[in-house]
Amino acid sequence: MFTQIPAGPSSALHRETAEETGLAIEQVTGYIRHFDYRNSWGGTTRQFNFAVTVEKTEPVVLTEHDAYRWALPADLPEVSDAVRNLITP
Repeated sequence: MFTQIPAGPSSALHRETAEETGLAIEQVTGYIRHFDYRNSWGGTTRQFNFAVTVEKTEPVVLTEHDAYRWALPADLPEVSDAVRNLITP
């Protein structure tokens, strides 16, 4: 099922980044790719991923996640295969 994004995808990217992390996007530098996963309600969610620069990297204010960590690809904590494949060459 396709859901329309009010105000367009760029607006959604800026809004969701601010809502979920408190960070403000300075520039969208590219689209990486997307992947689908089974959400907690048993449905399928499509996650779109973009490369961005932010105005400041701190403070991160989480509203929908338990923790965060800035990490190099070689030092990634345990993440799903979909996420690992997304961010490592």
